[in-house]
Amino acid sequence: MKQQPILTAKPNLEEIRSQLENWRKNKTRKREPIPKELWQAAAELARKHSIATVSKVLCLRYATLKKHIYGPPISKNKFKEKFPSFVELKYTQPLLSDITVDIENKRGCRMRICLKESFDITKLIKSFCQ
Repeated sequence: MKQQPILTAKPNLEEIRSQLENWRKNKTRKREPIPKELWQAAAELARKHSIATVSKVLCLRYATLKKHIYGPPISKNKFKEKFPSFVELKYTQPLLSDITVDIENKRGCRMRICLKESFDITKLIKSFCQ
């Protein structure tokens, strides 16, 4: 179904409400998505008035209208640092002094190893990181 063009450059709340009602009455399928032009007009009105007012008058979901204004929410996982899954520590000479190794696993558990002499810590670190 072809959407009717919006009548004015800056439509008011009543014009968009009547266009939405007309679209709802004449849509061909039950779960047909609202046309992008109507969402854009509703988003412009929500910036002018408020999301709550516009969603109530136009009978739109508040959260969906908010997504059309601000975009989808940003996942918190995108900002988490990505840690390497494996780090190779090469040392060719024996340890002559004290050494401290700090490690953290995927769950955020931390372990500090303080060594006074030469010691192979590979197995200890592997078991901790599993």
